[in-house]
Amino acid sequence: MPLLNLRDVAAETALRPGVLYRSAQPHTLTQADAELVASLRLIADLRGDDERAPGDWALALGGAVRHAPLGAGSTSSPAQLAALPPDLDLGDLYVGILQQRTAWFAGVIAEIADGLPALIHCAAGKDRTGIVVALILDLLGVDHEAIVRDYALTAKELPDVLAMLDLMASPGMPPTLLEAPESAMRTFLAALATQGGAERLLLANGLTRAHADRLRTALLP
Repeated sequence: MPLLNLRDVAAETALRPGVLYRSAQPHTLTQADAELVASLRLIADLRGDDERAPGDWALALGGAVRHAPLGAGSTSSPAQLAALPPDLDLGDLYVGILQQRTAWFAGVIAEIADGLPALIHCAAGKDRTGIVVALILDLLGVDHEAIVRDYALTAKELPDVLAMLDLMASPGMPPTLLEAPESAMRTFLAALATQGGAERLLLANGLTRAHADRLRTALLP
């Protein structure tokens, strides 16, 4: 089985290809996956310690793995996910995560700026990864509809990803956590716009202009 939910963010955004990738967590790697991973300078692993299994990225020789968990209560264990309200609005969840952990996002994006070419992943490559990628793309001035399209590509990958994570049968799982609706990313981007956009928000929380410039130099064609 190949690395799931893997894609170059340039595919939907007209950015420079081969610089920034996103995926679900490592499971098994094809030879092509292993060669790609070995070419990276940074692998930003956003999972918590309890989400990682021994041997993760054993084949990823040449890629520097940086573990950057979101923090307490951020993991996607079935027990924690089942504790969320069943009528959870995914877009509102994303907005709340950003509000609570803005400095963390700024720090992760700074490391990514210093480590390109890079791969960003969490468990499914949907929520934490989706927020980080959306912030980077907004900072670069990518059209919001292109950001939404990139996010929504996860939807077709979710059956395989959820099977890998063994989440489909988890009791009490809020249904929206098993989806990647365009509306969730639109809600997130609309809230981001009210705060002046990603660059303004991240610069106020630890990202430097030098980091923003590195992202532009590396990713803008």
